[in-house]
Amino acid sequence: MRALAEFIMRGRMQAALVALAGSLVPMLSPAAVSLVTLGRGLRDGLLVMLWGLLPLMIALYGTGINPMITLATMAGLVVVVAASAYLRLSASWSSTLTVVLLLSALSVLLLNLLFGSSVAALEEIVAKMFSQLQQQAGSEEPAFQPGRIFLLGVIGYMVALTAVISLVLGRWWQAMLYNPGGFREEFHRLRFDPRIGIALLAGVAACYLLPQEYASWAGLVGLPLLLGGIALVHHTIATYQIGAHWLAIFYVGLLMIGPFSLILVGLGFLDSILNIRSRLAKGAK
Repeated sequence: MRALAEFIMRGRMQAALVALAGSLVPMLSPAAVSLVTLGRGLRDGLLVMLWGLLPLMIALYGTGINPMITLATMAGLVVVVAASAYLRLSASWSSTLTVVLLLSALSVLLLNLLFGSSVAALEEIVAKMFSQLQQQAGSEEPAFQPGRIFLLGVIGYMVALTAVISLVLGRWWQAMLYNPGGFREEFHRLRFDPRIGIALLAGVAACYLLPQEYASWAGLVGLPLLLGGIALVHHTIATYQIGAHWLAIFYVGLLMIGPFSLILVGLGFLDSILNIRSRLAKGAK
């Protein structure tokens, strides 16, 4: 990974090559764009992003894939550049994640406004899939049929998740090259202002209290707090020197146990209110 990061930062041509070819490898192209933006600024990041957009433009007009999937990927690249530039200036993960949330929501609403026919086509495909699954299951009860609002929430979440993972990889590579251990310290300190934490948790609760169509938006709104909970787990394991194998168990549980993510959202919120890290530090002495 270090060799790849060094190659990307060697020059614009190398970075453009990785962004262009990286579209074949999940997350590689947006992570390369993030690293360049973090290391060299917005101008270079935008230039490299254009190379990353090139294969997506070809896919948009040259394949039979639903355009919304490609457009959402393109939106993810734009959000990555903007968020990386903001993180470069602010050096604040909490505010950057809030920016990612807002930009992702805005981008998906713009996609719906500008490419409504593509959203409608994808909505029809998803509805048919759910109908077929219901028939195969032999269920006679009317199943939930996801509509446009639900679909937009899923797309927004994927845009935000792409941006977050790319930011994490880009910042990790940057620290690996220029500030060893710096990313670990930054991530362990991730904690939200109490007012932001309350607003995010209220947004998650509202998504679940509203009709089922809005449930998919809870993942997008809760993503910053989810990262805060993950950061708290990392900090706790490092503080008490429990062992890296517990991190592996933690991530397996996160992937396999659905409600676990909601617990982490709650942890992220509680940490914003109670500053659990400071209490852990006192207990570790």
